Amino acid sequence: MSKVRWGVIGCANFARTRAIPAMAQAPNVELAAVASRSLDKAEEFRSEFGFDRAYGSYEELIADPEIDAIYNPLPNGLHGEWVIRAAEAGKHTLCEKPFTATAEEARTVAEAVEASGVKVMEAFMWRFHPQHALASRAIEDGEIGDVHLVRCAFTFAIDRKPNIRLAKDLAGGAVMDVGCYTISGARFYFSGEPTSVYAQGTLDPEYGVDMSMAAILEFPNGRALLDCGFHLPFRADVEIVGEKGSIQIPKSWLPDAEASIIINGERHLLPAVNQYVLEFTHFSNCVLNDEPTRYGPDDAVKQMQVVDAVYASMRTGEAQRLG
Repeated sequence: MSKVRWGVIGCANFARTRAIPAMAQAPNVELAAVASRSLDKAEEFRSEFGFDRAYGSYEELIADPEIDAIYNPLPNGLHGEWVIRAAEAGKHTLCEKPFTATAEEARTVAEAVEASGVKVMEAFMWRFHPQHALASRAIEDGEIGDVHLVRCAFTFAIDRKPNIRLAKDLAGGAVMDVGCYTISGARFYFSGEPTSVYAQGTLDPEYGVDMSMAAILEFPNGRALLDCGFHLPFRADVEIVGEKGSIQIPKSWLPDAEASIIINGERHLLPAVNQYVLEFTHFSNCVLNDEPTRYGPDDAVKQMQVVDAVYASMRTGEAQRLG
């Protein structure tokens, strides 16, 4: 088998605009099937992207014996359930972030995945972009010295109207949608887990979800300053500060076609790549070669533990200890 036969559950706009076009470009991906709660919608996606088959339910797709892997872009609150269902059917899954709605649910999913023996990864596509590999090499080579401060932001403005990002019953909110990137970025650049979290946020009285968050994460060797929200202009930058210098990544999560990274004042331009294509290619290679994915369910559990701590601190007004 030279390609992984993929099924997509859910016809989300994100899947249409970002993920499925990237899947079509990945050299080891076969667009085998797509499913929606509406067969008409699934047929529309099948026709648009050239899937072999369309299903009117997720259950039918997961039961298809000719599907090897599932891409799960469902609403946040449905991620965990359908990763487990796919695992029980012997299907590998690339699950959109956030992995689950809570850390407890993430642990339940991780246990199901381990029992089934399938591969599962949380889809933080930014980790596959070469700009982060370049930044990591600069840190490993000692170009900025030991890292003591990481600052991550992800904000953009959304309209006040019905929006899946604002659906409380589906684990909506700014932390789940964009704050999880900043948490992931802090963990990535400190190469470890925070020991405490202090966060404040703004709760929307109409929708009942958080609209913004700012946090301090304490790590053994320093701290991270994070902010996210649905009420500010587009910002997606990361700054990594060491004893001897710093690295700026202006568009860390969604870079322009030609990415830019500044190391100790020197700007580096990277050629255009599609980080979603790199992510699907990596996961498919792991399936084809029976190799572990770069990030597994254990990483997703640790990520959700920090997300939980952020929410707990926002509720209580107190710092939360971890570890």
